[in-house]
Amino acid sequence: MVVGILIALQVNNWNEERLLRIEEVEVLKNVKKYLGNTIDEFRYLNGIRDKVLDGTRGIFEIAAEEEYKKEKLDSLIGLTFYRPTFNNKQGAMDLLFSSAKINLIHNDSIRENLLSWPGMIDDMVEEEVYATEMFMTLYYPIVARYVVLDEVVAFAYSTSFFGTETREISYPKLPLQHDYDGLLKNREFVNHLRMRATHMRITNEEINDLVFYAESLIEMINQEIKD
Repeated sequence: MVVGILIALQVNNWNEERLLRIEEVEVLKNVKKYLGNTIDEFRYLNGIRDKVLDGTRGIFEIAAEEEYKKEKLDSLIGLTFYRPTFNNKQGAMDLLFSSAKINLIHNDSIRENLLSWPGMIDDMVEEEVYATEMFMTLYYPIVARYVVLDEVVAFAYSTSFFGTETREISYPKLPLQHDYDGLLKNREFVNHLRMRATHMRITNEEINDLVFYAESLIEMINQEIKD
């Protein structure tokens, strides 16, 4: 009888461990899918930031040469109007921590790396937020003093380098002209543009580190679940 009870307990323990392992693998698969989607978004956003940085360099080159074509500057200013931001929807990660499912993960390296992830995301988002605030409070107001935004906005939002297009509503032509001469000689404009580019470059570098980190995590998960 005692032997029968012990065998029954062993079977129950085995079944419980098997069910926990199934749940652990499911959690890891969800995390892996989240990381893959996040890597895709990171690369997309870095592509947009690269375009902003290209526009910034082009404006500096024109300002240094003191020669420009209006259409060229329209397009470059339009590029600097992109404001890429991470959507920060971390469903799988939020569930992992809020439900304590992270305790299901037996691999110490995977668990510790996952625990570090939210802080790394927060650091990157902080740079994004600062760059966006700089655009809204410093960069855009100066541009608006010198530039008729209708043509610039039409370029920025009706043309896309990233596979989508947004049709911009046409407005009546106004009897106003750009003052690009004044804009390019405005010290605040140049400084704000340069600093915004610096913060975007920092964000790009942080995202490259996050992509490498995420890819390493995915590889560890693959080894753990043999998928």
